[in-house]
Amino acid sequence: MLKRLFIAIDPEPALLDTIFRLTSTLKREYPIKGVRYTAPQNLHLTLLFLGDIDETLIPQIGDKLERICRNFTEFDLEFSNLGAFPSQRNPRIIWLGVKHPEPVTALAKAIIHNTGLVAEPEKAGFTPHLTLGRVGESARGASTEMFSRLFAKYGNTNVGSTRIREVLLYQSTLKPGGPIYTVLSRHDLKNLC
Repeated sequence: MLKRLFIAIDPEPALLDTIFRLTSTLKREYPIKGVRYTAPQNLHLTLLFLGDIDETLIPQIGDKLERICRNFTEFDLEFSNLGAFPSQRNPRIIWLGVKHPEPVTALAKAIIHNTGLVAEPEKAGFTPHLTLGRVGESARGASTEMFSRLFAKYGNTNVGSTRIREVLLYQSTLKPGGPIYTVLSRHDLKNLC
């Protein structure tokens, strides 16, 4: 059977509370119809989206992640600056970026290159971010002015740092009310303390 999988890291609960307060403020101050904000329990930073994978491969993926994580130490990650894909003028995704992304980028690249699940790893891109919301078709274009004001006011927002201690393999189950994420395995990074 196929399972929809991704590999991610999670911010600590205290930072998730801060991010939730930010998204609540954005919803209240910029009530744009058609923007679906990410539920707090679903906030994560995706290192690699795997898509539909045969469930018999899950133990092998876990073993590979375990080996990769042995080569990385825990690190702090600072989340700041709101942005959008493909652009702030016409957003489809509203995201919170990462300041000093070198450690998380190195981890993601190691996963992309060493899991054997990416057809052309040298062409795989990685932009570290937390998806705060998705902009539906009905909100695109019609709310350009409101998006401009949102990014002008909150574009330089810094919500703080979190300690990254592990990498998680998730299953995503798509439901009408939004996705449900289930942790399939956890892989600790080295602790030097």
